Amino acid sequence: MKTYLYRLRFVVTVIAATVLPILITGIVLQKAAEQALLEEKKQKLTAITEQMDFALTQTYAEMLVEMGGAEASRDEQIRMLSSKLEPLTNRIAAAHPGIGVGYYAAELDAIVTYGPGTESLHVGKSISADHPGREVMETREPAVVIGEQVRGNIMNAMIPIIRDNQMIGYVWANELMSNIDVQLAGMRQSITIILGIGCVVAAIVSGLLVHRLEVILAEIKSGLKRLSYDLSFRMKRLDGEPGEITGAINKLAKDLQESRSHTETMMDSMENGVIALDQEGHLTAWNESATRLLGLPAEVKGRQYAQVFTDSPLLLEMIASALQEAKTNHDTEWWHPHPERGLLCLNITTSIWRGPLDEVLGVIIMIEDRTEWKQLESRLAQAERLAVIGEWATSIAHEVRNPLTSIKAFTQIIEEDLPSEHDSREYTGIIMEEVERLNRFADELLLFSRPSEETHVAVNLDRVIRHSLKLTERTAANKEVSIKLDTGSELPQVMASPELLKQVFLNILLNALQAVPNGGAVHLKTERQADHVRIHISNEGSAIAKENLDMVFEPFFTTKSSGTGLGLAISQRIVQAYGGHIYVENTSEGVRFTVELPVRKEGE
Repeated sequence: MKTYLYRLRFVVTVIAATVLPILITGIVLQKAAEQALLEEKKQKLTAITEQMDFALTQTYAEMLVEMGGAEASRDEQIRMLSSKLEPLTNRIAAAHPGIGVGYYAAELDAIVTYGPGTESLHVGKSISADHPGREVMETREPAVVIGEQVRGNIMNAMIPIIRDNQMIGYVWANELMSNIDVQLAGMRQSITIILGIGCVVAAIVSGLLVHRLEVILAEIKSGLKRLSYDLSFRMKRLDGEPGEITGAINKLAKDLQESRSHTETMMDSMENGVIALDQEGHLTAWNESATRLLGLPAEVKGRQYAQVFTDSPLLLEMIASALQEAKTNHDTEWWHPHPERGLLCLNITTSIWRGPLDEVLGVIIMIEDRTEWKQLESRLAQAERLAVIGEWATSIAHEVRNPLTSIKAFTQIIEEDLPSEHDSREYTGIIMEEVERLNRFADELLLFSRPSEETHVAVNLDRVIRHSLKLTERTAANKEVSIKLDTGSELPQVMASPELLKQVFLNILLNALQAVPNGGAVHLKTERQADHVRIHISNEGSAIAKENLDMVFEPFFTTKSSGTGLGLAISQRIVQAYGGHIYVENTSEGVRFTVELPVRKEGE
């Protein structure tokens, strides 16, 4: 509705601006024409009076003497002068239709002739005391007067008749105003018709021009709206000056596209995420890294930051302090739950976004993914810790093995000297079993401390995995647990010891089978990622306590009533020895262990 009113107002304004000058000009011209017509009438009547004055070659007294009426009565003199002058006035009146002419004698104070003949009834009459003719005779100055006079409402031109410096009367020529009004009315009608036609033509032309302008403006407006979200769009070339406008807009759009493309390419090439917010806290732009790290969908553009980061109070606080207090933050650690990658460690830096004139435009957020760095830091710390424990474990293993060998030997000697039915044989048997258990523990300690001493060969992962599953079939069957294998495409080879990798998978599979409830399921899935291969082993059941997730690979850590707590620690040491790593995480269904190993390179 607002747009319609604006367009209507615009059309009315343009038409008014076009038509009003024509109307005003027409009115002024009409007034000028009327004045010109009246002036032309005055000049014509004045010219006739001058002609009549020139035609009067004798004075009234001379005419009366010539006609023998010098001693005649006033009325007789008037009759005699009328008969003398009537042919002249009738002839002049006939030459100028609609014009009344005549002579007035001052001495007789009467009209002595009036042409045309139809006006002769006024002959012999005296003019009134306020008649303008008396002023003409008194002042001896010509005059043109409009108003009610002898003949009626007329325009009357009068000049005094002066002979030998004597005022003998005046001569006049007049025209009825009704006749002049008819001429004026005709002229006004003609001018009005011309003005009407001019206004209609001007209105039509203005309407067409306005319509054309609206079409051009609508096209430019539509093009600008399209360009607001698609800088690759180009407006079509128009004729004339509008074409110069669209050409300039297209050039500007091209320059902006190139500039934005350059900027976006540069921004999207950055590993760190960048988010821009305006002064009101609305998200205006972000790069691909920000999308990857925070999972920002396109529809959040223009939304308020508090509506987008609702589950991130730390980030909300940093943005609020930057927007409201111009307070920036540097290298603030923020743990963000990613829907696919899990918990990410992000380094957040906020800064004030300023324009070329140092005006505040908003806030810029820089996001650095420190997850891998944190994981690497954790691995290095764990590796250092395990190295120290490994050295300690090696010393313990060697120190334990020597006495165990002696104990085992002496126990065998004692057992050989005892009768077959002697009660002490039960105790020697227990001693032998415990010695064997301690020997196995010592072997595990040695394996934990030096897993890389095994040879590195090309290993067929598919074969190792299937063999490991074969060894756990009996345990799975006893608990009625199903093991589901999904190896996808053909697995690549890795450089490792097949026996040690088998030990890794057995340790994890057995833990999974122990954790899964009866009738549950264990899932084993493999996937190739660039230069690594991942083996996911998931089991249904209870999740690992959050505080224990970082402890499961620590030596001697166990939540079981029996066991040494070395199985997962040994597995981690084995995988790390071959350049890989084992991860653990809770899932919606239970727990998932992921073994990551580097793929064998060409030439290895």
